[in-house]
Amino acid sequence: MMQEVQQNSNSYHLAGIVPVAGSEAEFGFEWPDCFIPVAPNFNAVEAAVLECAHLGCETIWIVCNDDVSPLIKYRLGDHVHDINSLQRGSFIRFSSEKYLSIPIYYVPIHPKHRDKIDCYAWSILHGANVAYWLCRRLSRWMIPDRYYVSFPFGIYDPHRVQMSRSRIRKEKAFYFSFNGDTVRDGLPLGFTFDASEWRRARNIIKSNSKTYYPPQAGEKMPSRLLPKEERNVSRNYKLKNVFGGASTENATLEELEWFYDLTTWDGYCKLLTSDHRRQIERPSKLVFSGGSLNKLGEKE
Repeated sequence: MMQEVQQNSNSYHLAGIVPVAGSEAEFGFEWPDCFIPVAPNFNAVEAAVLECAHLGCETIWIVCNDDVSPLIKYRLGDHVHDINSLQRGSFIRFSSEKYLSIPIYYVPIHPKHRDKIDCYAWSILHGANVAYWLCRRLSRWMIPDRYYVSFPFGIYDPHRVQMSRSRIRKEKAFYFSFNGDTVRDGLPLGFTFDASEWRRARNIIKSNSKTYYPPQAGEKMPSRLLPKEERNVSRNYKLKNVFGGASTENATLEELEWFYDLTTWDGYCKLLTSDHRRQIERPSKLVFSGGSLNKLGEKE
């Protein structure tokens, strides 16, 4: 079970979670919806990773299954560069030595959860859980302090996101909002959560994922199936069903000037016909280098 960690401002670890598996988008193509273009040579999942780079996430965890991850990895590689470090490097000599690499990890949904509880919200919780346990096995100092969720299907001003970088790295929860609505209202807007919120959201999904009635007296294992409409109810949960009960007490809400929900065709059309589309473009090759990081102990 994920546990809280003692936060240390000198070694703060913000883990970026990019949920792809189980998306709620309605496009219905044979290929994943996260590949819809939002600008020339720039797709939705790349925009979500860029958002994490703007915010200075120390690691990025893309939750996608094995049938999708090779193509995403072909586009993104094993790492991206932190935007702030690139900006600082433009004013000094030997700037490449100052660039900070953010490793990208590809996390598949566990087979035992597929078609049972793997709703879109579960992708977020599963990605955070994998990040927690892998980092914990390396060192307790590497455990993420908070998790930031960057949705491929929510598009807003990336420069405004960078302005919120310092406010996100706080102990309290952070939510981007538009017209007063957040992810608690079902919109794919970025937010942070900690271990206690992870446990609350996980319990909602797990407690509504039953297939059998409780065992009767004398039974060791349940044997009576629930009616079809009552089995694995949380499999069809939306973001609002899981995160709608999150507490916003003492939370920071950052209102956005514009936002487009790309889970619907109408929302996608609004983006393509708006003037805001001109503010979205593929970053330079320095951000998405497409390269691979060396394994631990390997030389270049």
